[in-house]
Amino acid sequence: MTISKLDAARRQLLAAIHIQWFLNEPLAAYQLASNASEICDQLLKRTGKIRMRKKFVEVHGSTEKQINDTSNRPRNFAKHANSDPDALLDDITDLDAETIILVACLDYSVLAGKSPIPVGLFITWFAAVYPEKTGWFFKKEADDWFPHLSTMERAEQIAASRAAVRKPPESAVLNSRRTELTDNSRWVELRRSIK
Repeated sequence: MTISKLDAARRQLLAAIHIQWFLNEPLAAYQLASNASEICDQLLKRTGKIRMRKKFVEVHGSTEKQINDTSNRPRNFAKHANSDPDALLDDITDLDAETIILVACLDYSVLAGKSPIPVGLFITWFAAVYPEKTGWFFKKEADDWFPHLSTMERAEQIAASRAAVRKPPESAVLNSRRTELTDNSRWVELRRSIK
């Protein structure tokens, strides 16, 4: 069996979501999501489709190099000990990890033209937890699937994500032809094993 770059991005992205929601390890989730994000960004750059990093440049007035340096700093820190063995990094917060996961989810969805159910759930969950960051984006779905999530404690937000993964809401968004069932067996198997 061989895998494509898109396959690698999807598998790392799904693993990042699993790790964030079920294992609560933001550093590991960030690493995997950052890898997926970079793959998707490079592939999107070749196609000329919309890219989240390019949008950040336009919105924030930064250069693409500044955006890349900022998003890659934690990933590079965790993999390069030969040149900086005594370096320190502020710990990765849930928001840090969830933001890079969101970027990877959006880029993956644009690139593939579809996405696995957990990706759509994550985008909607993020919009429900952080409405001040997403505004109108996915607001209706967030309000329908995760009402009042932004006002809840973190444990309740995570419980809501796990419940949605175990029994996804009935939705035209999740049940569309663009829902990708690739790797769904891995997702189902893992979600059953982690109660």
